Amino acid sequence: MGTAKRDNTDGRKRRWQEHNAARRQAVIDAAIVVLNRDLAPGDEISVQQIADEASVHRTVLYRYFEDRVDLDLAIQREICLRAGEVLLSTITLEGTIQEIVHRVIGAYVDWGTENIALMRFAERQVNGTTERPLDDAIGQFAEQIEILIGGILALLDADVSEDDRDALTPWVFLLVGGVMAAVRNWSSREELRPAAPAFTDLLAEVTWLQIEGLVSSRNIEVPDVPVEQLLNLKEAP
Repeated sequence: MGTAKRDNTDGRKRRWQEHNAARRQAVIDAAIVVLNRDLAPGDEISVQQIADEASVHRTVLYRYFEDRVDLDLAIQREICLRAGEVLLSTITLEGTIQEIVHRVIGAYVDWGTENIALMRFAERQVNGTTERPLDDAIGQFAEQIEILIGGILALLDADVSEDDRDALTPWVFLLVGGVMAAVRNWSSREELRPAAPAFTDLLAEVTWLQIEGLVSSRNIEVPDVPVEQLLNLKEAP
């Protein structure tokens, strides 16, 4: 009897938690819709707008969030998650290193162009907390870029000094942060000039020149072949 009662209690608790998580996600999704559909970049979003879109009463909404800080942080995390999924899907071994650079930057420019209001909301510092989901997301993305670079250096059997290895992380942050700052400035214009494809080409070229210049100064030869081909050559007996 005791075990059955505990199982029933645990089952109800689990279903209630799942219900709360689903309702919480529905509210977050509603906020994303309002931001993208109804608001200009930088406009404030109200709890009432979110509640209306989620078809819940404003007071009911706060059953799923501790306060406005919790709500805003949850929205920022969701924005970062969605952007991160797009960007991380581009970090593959397909194509040359230059093509990979272009692909990653192109994905970010495209996402930023289509989701300017979301990007601006994610960049905000939420009052009442020091937490910044965007910083965490940038760190995770930079870490994946660093892993990719480290893997390519290993494929090239590059002789990298200890100082250069120690500086790899901040250098990657410099590249990522520079691209993000450039996209932010460009996307803030009333008219997006140059157009997104031309801007992507320019930004990718500038970024590639930084990479190419650095490896050249270290006498590291980067073959103009797909990274997958380098991997196959490395694995060949």
